[in-house]
Amino acid sequence: MSSARRKALWRLQKRFSPSRWRGSPRRPCSRTDPLLARNPTSAVSKRVEHLTLKDGVALAADVYRPAGEGDWPVLLMRQPYGKEIASTVVLAHPSWYARHGYLVVVQDVRGMGASEGDFDCLRQEVSDGAETVTWARGLDGCNGKIGLYGFSYQAITQYLALAGGGQVDAMAPAMGSFAPERDWAYEGGAPRYAGMVGWALQMALLKAAHDGDRETHAALAALSGLAETARYLMDRPDLSHLKRWMDNLEADWDQVSPARLLREVSLDIPVLHTGGWYDFMLEGTLAADSAFRNASPETTHLAIGPWTHIPWNGASGSVRMPEAEAYSVDRANVAFFDFYLKGKGDPPSALTLFDMGERAWRAYHRWPSTTETTMAPCSGGLAATFANDGRLADEPGDGEDVLVSDPFRPAPLVGGHAGEPAGFVDRAPADDRSDVAVYTTAPQATPFTLCGPVRADITISTEASVFDLVATLSLVSPTGSANVIQTGITRTKMTGAPVSVGLRAAYVTVPAGFSLRLSLQAAAWPAFSLHAQDPASADGMNAQPQTLTICHAASRLALSVLNEDTANGA
Repeated sequence: MSSARRKALWRLQKRFSPSRWRGSPRRPCSRTDPLLARNPTSAVSKRVEHLTLKDGVALAADVYRPAGEGDWPVLLMRQPYGKEIASTVVLAHPSWYARHGYLVVVQDVRGMGASEGDFDCLRQEVSDGAETVTWARGLDGCNGKIGLYGFSYQAITQYLALAGGGQVDAMAPAMGSFAPERDWAYEGGAPRYAGMVGWALQMALLKAAHDGDRETHAALAALSGLAETARYLMDRPDLSHLKRWMDNLEADWDQVSPARLLREVSLDIPVLHTGGWYDFMLEGTLAADSAFRNASPETTHLAIGPWTHIPWNGASGSVRMPEAEAYSVDRANVAFFDFYLKGKGDPPSALTLFDMGERAWRAYHRWPSTTETTMAPCSGGLAATFANDGRLADEPGDGEDVLVSDPFRPAPLVGGHAGEPAGFVDRAPADDRSDVAVYTTAPQATPFTLCGPVRADITISTEASVFDLVATLSLVSPTGSANVIQTGITRTKMTGAPVSVGLRAAYVTVPAGFSLRLSLQAAAWPAFSLHAQDPASADGMNAQPQTLTICHAASRLALSVLNEDTANGA
């Protein structure tokens, strides 16, 4: 890809994509890396190899070979962005892994980069992935062991290769979707509008560049705004998967959902999942971990850091967290593969979790035990217009609050996995909006730790035929900042009964003197489209104001509180 084309693509990503799609490559690893001291091979050679699939399509791969004689395990990554990138937006360069004694293979998937064929998002990866695994095992220099690694789309290709019958010895998926219909494209029945449109545009640009279609590439590059981009791509289903995903048909998900395709596949394979508390695919990581852990708990490992989808290192989105740098995903990957593919070193911890409150890593042998605790919203009726009026209490009140959502100034989503900016950011200014109802606990006398699911069951009365309910849980400091712990959304037609909003799982210690806050709103634009509109007109032009009445008496916030016997890791 030319330099000008790369710059154009980068500008478009910045214009249309939420922050989770952006980021900078990791810094090069230190020459004093202790793992390199144990594995002194330093010179790495690189060459391009081609696999011709059964249907005659040739796939290109960069193969990084360690110096010296010998056979090595293969680490395979399959991705659509150009094999030269190789997940370096978050992971170390493939040559770094090769210097640790691995034959590293980074392949362009069908229809992308230097590979032949037509790209068809996820659909092609089942058979292509399985064929590639078999091919990689036969490469000169492979000792017969195959490990898979990679992030995001490159994580999903790992699951799909298994679904196709690929024989794998270990795998390390990072931040991947396990059921795209509910942990990527949709959440709580609402389409992830900005993320879906932005990524579909990126894929369409890459496809046009691959195909040498200058006219289409120029038309895509000239698009302005989410609505115009969505309309163009919905009218051109030949360019991307967007229309198929917006149509949301079960038959389509059956072809690309690892959770569905792996139902009859043995998952007793050593696996290290890496997730982020603010990654928009966290639910996929947790679902995959559960499936593999049920099959083989002793060989299933999970690490979750404070990260958004991009970047990692010592940050949670735009918030610096240098304490997170005590854990290196790359070093953890190598230690994991060393143990399972080379028989070296010690096995990883079953669970390695970053506490967002104490800003420290904790290790567990198993998921710690928790007790569900509930709180109830109450107010003097001004929770939506005066942030200090609403309270979270042990017992519910009998009042109500009224929210009015104006499509011409819809409430944004701030922080969390889908907000702008994403991460552990301060959303206090958003809580001052009159279309956000805010409920805050009293400052806590003693610390406690949340670990696991968070759920808001809120009773709503409205005349709207379809509405969204968005819930955010925040950690409020004595100085008034409200850093987002987790968020969730439900799109529903239900009224007069509790609407259940599943927030993401959390792991955060609430220090003494801090409070918890529940914020409720009826929109999360542009992360999610406005109500049930046609996605091509989801900019709100045809939307109507909505009035939601929050009934306190039958509303609850449910929290998973860590039991004291496991509070410090076990």
